[in-house]
Amino acid sequence: MDDVRSGHRLAPPGASPHRRWSPPGPGTWLLDSSHFPRPLCRFTAAVFPDAFMQGFRAGYARYGTLIEATDVALVGCFLYNRLRTLGTPPDADDRPTEEEFRRLLADDPVLRERMATARAALAERRWRADLHEWDTAVKPALRGLHQALAEVNVRTVDDAGLCHLVDRCGEAMTEAYFQHHRFDAAALLPVGDLVVHTVRWTGMAPADVLGCLAGASPVTEGAPEELDDLVAALREDGAAAAPVLDEWLPAEEALSRLIGWPEPVGSRTGSYLAALAALPVDGQDPVAEPGSLEAPELVLARVRAALESGRQAPGDAAAEITARVRAAVPAEWRAEFDDLLAEARLVYRLRDERTVHADRLLGSVTRAAVLEAGHRLHERGALDAPDDAVDLAPDELRMLLLDGRGPTRDEVARRVHWRRTATYRDVPAAFGPPPVGLVPARWLPPEAARVQEAVGFALTAMLRDAGQPPGDRTVHGLGVSAGSYEGTARVLTGSGELARVQTGDVLVTAATGPAFNLVLPRLGAIVTDRGGLLSHAAIVAREFGVPAVVGCQDATVRIPDGARVHVDGATGTVTVL
Repeated sequence: MDDVRSGHRLAPPGASPHRRWSPPGPGTWLLDSSHFPRPLCRFTAAVFPDAFMQGFRAGYARYGTLIEATDVALVGCFLYNRLRTLGTPPDADDRPTEEEFRRLLADDPVLRERMATARAALAERRWRADLHEWDTAVKPALRGLHQALAEVNVRTVDDAGLCHLVDRCGEAMTEAYFQHHRFDAAALLPVGDLVVHTVRWTGMAPADVLGCLAGASPVTEGAPEELDDLVAALREDGAAAAPVLDEWLPAEEALSRLIGWPEPVGSRTGSYLAALAALPVDGQDPVAEPGSLEAPELVLARVRAALESGRQAPGDAAAEITARVRAAVPAEWRAEFDDLLAEARLVYRLRDERTVHADRLLGSVTRAAVLEAGHRLHERGALDAPDDAVDLAPDELRMLLLDGRGPTRDEVARRVHWRRTATYRDVPAAFGPPPVGLVPARWLPPEAARVQEAVGFALTAMLRDAGQPPGDRTVHGLGVSAGSYEGTARVLTGSGELARVQTGDVLVTAATGPAFNLVLPRLGAIVTDRGGLLSHAAIVAREFGVPAVVGCQDATVRIPDGARVHVDGATGTVTVL
């Protein structure tokens, strides 16, 4: 079936051989398996692409990058990107020569305006104004939008009212995705700027430089402040801690007892659970994936681990790393290093705050409304299970709920099966010719070159895997969090297996989502198939001080579950012992 409303091609569920997939258009399209290693559900697929493209385009224009836009297309509900740069058509098989580009710089008013914008963005430190806007206007507005939607009792409204709520949720998610990606450049440019300059000055690995930022994004850890407050209250009230430490007590009952406990334990439990409500258990699709509160045993395990061992302060490790990196910077550049580090630390939290307070926050309330519709459709025999409703586009859900027209039960079941079983290995890694790439920074004026190098590094650090061939017993990836560890590999195929993780295990998975933070205190190391230096797994590993190797491509295939492995976060190797 093709979704022709936005030009996004959705291949038939169940058709996995690469030869059956058609390119979504001319030019080079790259699979974004770092963010989306599995297919999007149909509801998210209907609201995400256009909002992403509009936000991305607005944000990058504000900083004067040569990146004009990133086109998004869905193939089999997998996300593909096509980068468009000024001065290069999307279907070009080569970039302009230096002479041609310099002529464009002189003659093209749009390019001249971009160069001026880059100068202004750096001179003004435009990311500061953007961070202020996020804190004072955008984030509060998104949270207010979530609250207004969450106040509707989905169980008491009639079908028409529920459809209206679902429509409002879809509009809210569109706004959330737009705002998230409108701030992409503001979140990434100062971080990339720090790394590019420091690597140039010192020759150090980018992962070492990024270690200086640990602790600058508290939300990355998954409501750490609320967790600290709850643990402090539990330690003051020994009786209240008993349900947490009782491993025989069902998790739901233990959390229910904590919520009903006298102050301050009861209210602090409620605050912690409310903060977790916006985090899906796995992945980047908050409508398709269960929320953290749908996995109470993991929530309780996180509280138990914090109560028993405390929480490491990432800032302590960052201070040691920063001192080492700063000492390697030549004396004449240290003042500039300090300035770049301060700016990067200032905006670093935007990297994950946009996700938590935008699409995941609004996605959580959308999921609740969609699941209520799913319960009603399941009772009428239209769906095999209530949560199959996430694989209905908003207009399909409305038609089925109000007049029974739309996809058949079997068709929806095929969609669900594809979403739950397909991985990035089932679709092509790319369509079209090799990427043309950006023009070399040396062709640009100094300020524009600086912007391009910084943004280029940050985008690559989020998306690019290691791309190294494996050895006989060694898997290669990107070392993103230093240290080495030997332990038992726990290979997970999805979030439903998180409860299998035991203390000291090495987590091996395709990619991590935010609720993996719930099991991080148990982990000895992290290994992922997908992701780069600024992937979720890399960031949280540095926050928790856990050795990590990401972007291995085939770790979940080559490493047997239960095998003894040695993880080296410095060299980026994982050896099966």
